[in-house]
Amino acid sequence: MVNDKREQTISNKEVYEAEDVVSSYTTESSLSEPEKTVLNIFKDRLKNMRMLDIGIGGGRTTCNFAHIAKEYVGIDYSGNMINACKKRFPTPPESISFRVCDVRSMRIFEDNYFDFVLFSYNGIDVISHMDRLKALQEIERVCRIGGYFCFSSHNLQGIDQLFTPQLSANPIRTLKKIAKYFLLRPTIKKLKQSRYAMIRDGAHNHRLVHYYIKPKEQIEQLSSAGFRNVRVYSLDGKEIEDKSRLGTITDTLWLYYLCEA
Repeated sequence: MVNDKREQTISNKEVYEAEDVVSSYTTESSLSEPEKTVLNIFKDRLKNMRMLDIGIGGGRTTCNFAHIAKEYVGIDYSGNMINACKKRFPTPPESISFRVCDVRSMRIFEDNYFDFVLFSYNGIDVISHMDRLKALQEIERVCRIGGYFCFSSHNLQGIDQLFTPQLSANPIRTLKKIAKYFLLRPTIKKLKQSRYAMIRDGAHNHRLVHYYIKPKEQIEQLSSAGFRNVRVYSLDGKEIEDKSRLGTITDTLWLYYLCEA
């Protein structure tokens, strides 16, 4: 586990270049419930929209959005992920393209170009705090006025789920897990009092460090970057319409955000 204000000490990008990680994403094609909700919202409009899909990995979201959008550009900062996409979709039409590009610097794209930007699978959470703010500014820049940005992010308020001990058939192992949990409780409490935290949460055999943030803090970040009308969705795909609830959501590790530029 990594404290909240320190920058990453490992390269998450190297993890996403690894052969085993790349291959784990190449067969996925299903959408999460919030993504299905968002697709349903835009399905009749995507035919007239230019879409930027950030952090496409092995092309999971490509399968569902690319053939609907007027123009679809999928990017990833992992060259190996983009190569995997090109192998998965070897002969795409001219309206579909894949490019190696880092969300923190997307100068290959014009200002106000895209109508809809998607950044799924908590992809925005693999960069540091300052780079996150830079990424949000870049996304706002390439998104046209009145366009939309949708992404998912880890919920700091739900991190108890990461460390709650799971019962094991081996009683000694169970006791060790319980003891570890109680030793970590002061650290967990401190992290939950922070606005955001960088946490090694077990993803890809504990190789990744992820950014966790409180929902209200995330909305403030979006507002500072120039986004408005933020809508928040839980993992069941339903919108959390009562914004007063956002400070008490502890039963989910992910949330989806949909906002306007």
